[in-house]
Amino acid sequence: MGQHRSATGPQIDACWKIIGIQGDKSCPELPRHSHCRNCPRFSQAAAMLLDRDLPVDHDASPVAKAERQADHGGGESVMVFRLGPEWFALPTLVLDEILRLRPVHTLPHRGHPGLMGLVNVRGELVICVSIAQLLIGPMAVGEHGRLVVVRHDGRRLAFPVDEVQHLRNHDTRRLRAVPATLARSASAYTRGLLGWQGVQVGRLDEDLVFAAMERFLA
Repeated sequence: MGQHRSATGPQIDACWKIIGIQGDKSCPELPRHSHCRNCPRFSQAAAMLLDRDLPVDHDASPVAKAERQADHGGGESVMVFRLGPEWFALPTLVLDEILRLRPVHTLPHRGHPGLMGLVNVRGELVICVSIAQLLIGPMAVGEHGRLVVVRHDGRRLAFPVDEVQHLRNHDTRRLRAVPATLARSASAYTRGLLGWQGVQVGRLDEDLVFAAMERFLA
């Protein structure tokens, strides 16, 4: 099956959805590889996905659309999520959707521990990274966690978290300074702290966080 180019770069030849494990299973290579993720073509498609630039389309996020239409004055809408014992927040402008955890297909020859692999999101392969690796260090998300899918500067990424508790508004002028007790790695990516239900939530700097996660893909 051929690959076609578009204004955004080469399109992915998703043969696994047509003749592979998600399709009619008629691919002659399937018996030899037992699963599409073991096939070199799948690995090639994954490499293309990691290397290409995706178009920015914030209209795809209904949360983002509502955020643009709202007028919060000095406030902003944020998504609050938990990693282990720590709570963080990102603006809902970068949020696409929140899903149940799903299998992550690991990639060959990608050595950074922050790059987990690929996840299938409504038929689209999305790069899955560990935001926990960046903020608090290696950790395994619990089986009842959630997968957060985000967009930023043309890249769509997914990352697992233990819990997504709330979407809330906060006054950006009332962010508190980051104390020395916050994990050193997290403090480098945190604009300030906001209070929520008796806990301190680190309001992350999305530009710094996404720039760091992009380095996972190098």
